[in-house]
Amino acid sequence: MLSKNTFWINASFYWVISLICSISAYYILWLIMPNHYVFGTLYRMFLYHWEHPIQYISIICFSFGIIATIFTLKTKAQHQWKHTLVIALLTIIISSPIGGILWHLHDMQAGFFPNFWIEKLQGGISEGLLLGWLIILLSFPYNIIGIIASHYIIKYRLRLLEKQLKVTNG
Repeated sequence: MLSKNTFWINASFYWVISLICSISAYYILWLIMPNHYVFGTLYRMFLYHWEHPIQYISIICFSFGIIATIFTLKTKAQHQWKHTLVIALLTIIISSPIGGILWHLHDMQAGFFPNFWIEKLQGGISEGLLLGWLIILLSFPYNIIGIIASHYIIKYRLRLLEKQLKVTNG
């Protein structure tokens, strides 16, 4: 049985480590990419994810933390690249609607505040699902760096859990 304490310790590990790695990678790429274009965009799209990158990165790291925790605590399999790709895909599916809602919140802060604001936020869910994966796909090389970092973060955490288990059963 998985204890709540074990879940939150592991989720916190993934959140903190992935957030540190993601923000570091973002700013390193921001320095070297032409015109500081780290994230992808669509034609005529307001670039709120460029103005507030850490908020969007945090959503992805939060989703990753939950999914990676569930995966690593429920499976006993050796971690492989195919597992990382499944976790990445699930992370995109879960974080995209939340990112869509955040995008609409930023849109409303910029002055586009309609009378039907609840419906607008609900529309952010479907727009996030519809477009979030494409924005992430267009965010090359940041997306590839993120997948590689995720793989090694998970492998590292599994090694730590294995050592912990050996000490406990000792």
